[in-house]
Amino acid sequence: MSIEKIIQFVQSSNYEQMNSTGAKIHLLRQVIGEYQSFLGLQRLEWTEHGVVGKFIANKYYDMKNPQLFDLLENHGVLSKVVRIKLKQLNETEKLLLQEFCTAGNEYLRFTPNRGIGGHNEEELSVYRKNVTNKNIYDLLDQWKHYKRIYSSFVEQWKSIRDLACEEMLRMEQHKVTLPVGSLSVVIPDPNIDADAAYKMGGGKMLQRSGKITMEQVRLYAARGYFSLSKVYELLHVQNIQTKYLLLTLTSERNMMEGRIQQNNRYSWINIQSEAAWEV
Repeated sequence: MSIEKIIQFVQSSNYEQMNSTGAKIHLLRQVIGEYQSFLGLQRLEWTEHGVVGKFIANKYYDMKNPQLFDLLENHGVLSKVVRIKLKQLNETEKLLLQEFCTAGNEYLRFTPNRGIGGHNEEELSVYRKNVTNKNIYDLLDQWKHYKRIYSSFVEQWKSIRDLACEEMLRMEQHKVTLPVGSLSVVIPDPNIDADAAYKMGGGKMLQRSGKITMEQVRLYAARGYFSLSKVYELLHVQNIQTKYLLLTLTSERNMMEGRIQQNNRYSWINIQSEAAWEV
């Protein structure tokens, strides 16, 4: 049974090793990031090691600007770019929209018993002192080493949890108590048809209960419904957070290729839309 494999994974110390290597990866990324910050470099590539470190500034916008909702509604796409949040609906609205809901994907949450599976703080403390005596190249090698181990554990753990989740759903069990902890099937909020919500409550309801999805906004801008620059004029920055990324050059290249493909897709959609408007 898949549930028994959960127990085996935890009791065999794999769960503890996964958490321990994860803690070491976090520590190494922090130390390497401090080294790069001291050099004052936003991006630093260690070509021979196949690793790159980069500081990324993430902007968080006020997505509740009424003018933004008005712009999207005036162009007839508001319900296409908004995701309805269930907790923002009142009980009457939830009832009326019940038939327009589709279930989200369930997932499994494992809660270990106290003292099981966490990283050894004493061991990590010793490792932290060890790290301070290492040069940057040793740190990079260790990061790559533990990253491979951690990824292998996480992939195995995810596979076991997914199978156990399917098993519990088949048996109509939503919670199971194990010798090592407990399993709970988490059912996320359903996806609500925003078109139905708009017909019921109009733009005001979507503004109160919805969240604008920027990917969809960019898609409809590419289709020629409105100018993306007009959208950004209405987006006010609420916060900027800097995040340090440490990744392999292969991962960075894959990320960049993904962005290029996405931009190419938007460009192609824009060209097709312009041709359609001209007909």
